Amino acid sequence: MTPFLTPTVKIPWYRAVLILRSLGVVLLVFLLNAMEPLGTSPTLVSLAGIAGIIMASRLAQTRLTNVAFVVGFALAALALSALFGSLNYTISGLTPAYFSITRLQFHAQLCLLMLFIAAGATWLFWRVRGAVTLEAILIAAVAILIFAGHRDYHFDRPKIINSLAWGLGLPHLSMLILIGSILLTLTLCYLYFASQAVRPRADSTNIQFSRSRRNLIASSLAIILVGGIIYFVQTALYAHYNASMLARVSNGVGMGENLGVSPLTFQSALGSTNQPAGLIRLEGDYSENPFTPMLYLRESALSQFSGKEMVFAGRAFDTDLPGVSPHSTYTGKEDVDLAPRTPMVQSIYPLADHDSAFAVDYPLSIVQLKNPNPSRFKSAYRAYSVAPAFPLSSLTKRAVGDPRWTPEIRAHYLQQHPDKRYKELALEITKGISEPVEKINAIANYLSRTAIYTLTPNHNVGQNEDQVAPFLFGDHRGYCVHFAHAIVFMLRALDIPARIGTGYLTDLSQAKDGHILLRMSDRHAWAEAYIQNAGWVPFDVQPDQVESHADTQVDTKLLEDLMGSLEPGEEILPSESVKNEPGMEDPDSTWLPNSRVIAWVCAGIVFALFIIKVFLRHGWRVAPTSRSKARWGYISVASALYDQGTIRAFGETRQQFAARSPNGVLIPLSTLINMCAYAQSPHLSAHEVEAAISAAHKQLAKTPWWRRALSTLNPASVANILGGGTW
Repeated sequence: MTPFLTPTVKIPWYRAVLILRSLGVVLLVFLLNAMEPLGTSPTLVSLAGIAGIIMASRLAQTRLTNVAFVVGFALAALALSALFGSLNYTISGLTPAYFSITRLQFHAQLCLLMLFIAAGATWLFWRVRGAVTLEAILIAAVAILIFAGHRDYHFDRPKIINSLAWGLGLPHLSMLILIGSILLTLTLCYLYFASQAVRPRADSTNIQFSRSRRNLIASSLAIILVGGIIYFVQTALYAHYNASMLARVSNGVGMGENLGVSPLTFQSALGSTNQPAGLIRLEGDYSENPFTPMLYLRESALSQFSGKEMVFAGRAFDTDLPGVSPHSTYTGKEDVDLAPRTPMVQSIYPLADHDSAFAVDYPLSIVQLKNPNPSRFKSAYRAYSVAPAFPLSSLTKRAVGDPRWTPEIRAHYLQQHPDKRYKELALEITKGISEPVEKINAIANYLSRTAIYTLTPNHNVGQNEDQVAPFLFGDHRGYCVHFAHAIVFMLRALDIPARIGTGYLTDLSQAKDGHILLRMSDRHAWAEAYIQNAGWVPFDVQPDQVESHADTQVDTKLLEDLMGSLEPGEEILPSESVKNEPGMEDPDSTWLPNSRVIAWVCAGIVFALFIIKVFLRHGWRVAPTSRSKARWGYISVASALYDQGTIRAFGETRQQFAARSPNGVLIPLSTLINMCAYAQSPHLSAHEVEAAISAAHKQLAKTPWWRRALSTLNPASVANILGGGTW
């Protein structure tokens, strides 16, 4: 049997392989434990796996055969079973229940299993050609299998992504890309170091490593290049998918209020996602809710027909909406003609970025609240709404539209689809019905009976074609975006003002003590019709047939955790309201820099330090006299030595320090300075001083390149001169 690796062979490549394999085992164990608890300490199981890696790596360098390796582990497993069997037989009933031998045996067997798996994989790595390629394929397959749940924009899956993102306060997409980048980087580093092991024969025990300096430099540059590519790729992925995610957050309902653009999508809905979107605290009871147990929180409305779909109309219309961001204040005017209504106060704490503030029905006022937990909540505001307090049955005999509208506004809300089939179907559904509100209910009930709710309608429609026709005049497969458009198109065909409302639809039965946890799966779009003296009223479709749905149960533990972080809402008064109030301090009197200002200040400091270092190294080039050139030349070399770790000790003379400098590089320059300081009439030419300085720098250039590179980045010399140190 040959000895183990000699010390001359134990180079960093070998250690790097062991470290990366051990890190892979630790990540795998903790990932498995997060997905399904192992029942044994993951730290203990990880240590067993690391022990297997080290042991197999040592044994692979001997003449131990594959058969002997397998037999040895089999004997170890039998010996362990025999040991625990004898212990269980001998001291059964003598130990307390919490120290059962059977339980201890289970933990030991799990650790032995991990040790055997890690050791076997490591043995194959050292002894079998192509094992690295097989491992790379296996790692890729496992990663794809585990993280495949995030497809179709389900960025909160698998559960470990959701937990990590929430714990670290990161968006789910950022967490997913971060984990992917880390895994890819570690895998590439492992493959890089693993490829340095050269195996001339499958049964070879002469494991060698590539130690060529040229190969080292080329490989290092390749790693840096690949790392840069990974960084730019993950940045581009985040920008692309974040924009797509915001465009269609869930159920095909996205965010944004660009004029003439719709945030809705017809192709596919994101479906169920547990990503938290916001926390609502209802400040009081809302027993008059006509839609109980459901609650509509309107964010925006689409009232302009673009020729194929409903889009944002701008501020000239839909004036009941605040149209401000969650970080802004708003004051509206109450419409006294809308009755009956009841005041309703909501404190809203968004957990995800929103372009527009949302609230129940239409708010009269939005004020900012002090954010109780900035690491969790994106903002905090309080909305004062006048919510509907009428039963829907009371609307049956009312007229539609607002008599106060101008002809232009009325025409805007009645703009019809050019396809005559919408009007024909609407007339057929409402045949024999005279009251407008009853017609609205008839159309909504028709779709509830015939529509099939599915997140993947799979309609083959061009980008600029009518996306609703294949649903309404075809297979009736779709989701809320299709339903809302179909109702609006048919209502307008019957001269009933209609638009699409977007925001959240939540189930109050899942609330806790007046607190509601909104999820991205609660994003919703619904049809609204204007009922005289009632305002914009939702008329929603509730399909009897459901193929796939986005309903998810509220995470009560998360809801309770968020409730515990809330405080009594403290309103933040806007600066305009306290500007001339006596005794009120100007909120802008204490200025705190934002992240951009801090970044610019840090950049300025770094640039200033860089300039100081450049002057230390090259100040001698612009010195006007020979004396000053000699002095700055000495500082140039001494500062370079300082950054390399050669420092002039306290109390040490300049001559002693020069004699101690590497290869006496400072001696000529120290002599020149002494001549300038003590000679009565030193005759030094600029050419003579420059030659001495250049010779010293050439001597410094013989230092290993990596040490010179590190000294260039080392700020020690700059800190020394700023601190008043000497050279």
